[in-house]
Amino acid sequence: MPASPSPAFVRINYHSPFGFHTMQIPTLAWDSGNFATWAAGVVDDSTMIEDLVTLMLPFFPEGVIFDNWLIFSQPTPEDDPVPVAAGLFVLFEGTATLPGWTKAVQETITIRSTNFGVSKLVFLDAASGNSFEPITVPDGSMTALLNEIGDTSKGWSAQDNGRPATFIKLSKTLNEKLRRAYRMA
Repeated sequence: MPASPSPAFVRINYHSPFGFHTMQIPTLAWDSGNFATWAAGVVDDSTMIEDLVTLMLPFFPEGVIFDNWLIFSQPTPEDDPVPVAAGLFVLFEGTATLPGWTKAVQETITIRSTNFGVSKLVFLDAASGNSFEPITVPDGSMTALLNEIGDTSKGWSAQDNGRPATFIKLSKTLNEKLRRAYRMA
């Protein structure tokens, strides 16, 4: 199956004052509370997930709360994903200082993988900063997030099984499905 999240992935559940959301991020293999890393070691699953989500918080306004995470194992693309671990976030809330418009705002961070595929992080009800201009040069918060997701001592992956490596852009838009769900004009 092309673009499978195999061998494992994390689902991160969060909510805003407007709705509930889930993001899914592929990883390297998971076993007994640890993810494999790109540096041929292992890293604690909750540490890896919490480190990444901590660096996502500046992209969200206050009121966006990260609730929990689930790890799924899928050893081969043909296997069905199986939940293998879960955890709760404690006091993980958005920290954007100038959030601007947030309702139904989608931010997509596009990253090139080491296998030349494309990896994306999609944030819903994110802080727009009152601008929908694309960002092609990362700033401090984005640089920290990119360094974390591409860190060889961690196990984050792209769906092409390459390591997320090169920032392409951050785009912002209104998510039409959310606009309809929120009954926005």
